[in-house]
Amino acid sequence: MQILGYILIIIGVADFLLGNFAQINLTYFLGPLSTFTPYVFGGIGLLILNVGNK
Repeated sequence: MQILGYILIIIGVADFLLGNFAQINLTYFLGPLSTFTPYVFGGIGLLILNVGNK
């Protein structure tokens, strides 16, 4: 479970960095919701890490 959590966090960070600095939208197919996907990926990753530790 921890590996999946770390992968989601990495995807969230990559989506944030690419979207802000390289102007590449990884989740363009979501339309206006793609603005929030880095936070969603990172949040789900953190939740998985926290649940896996308990």
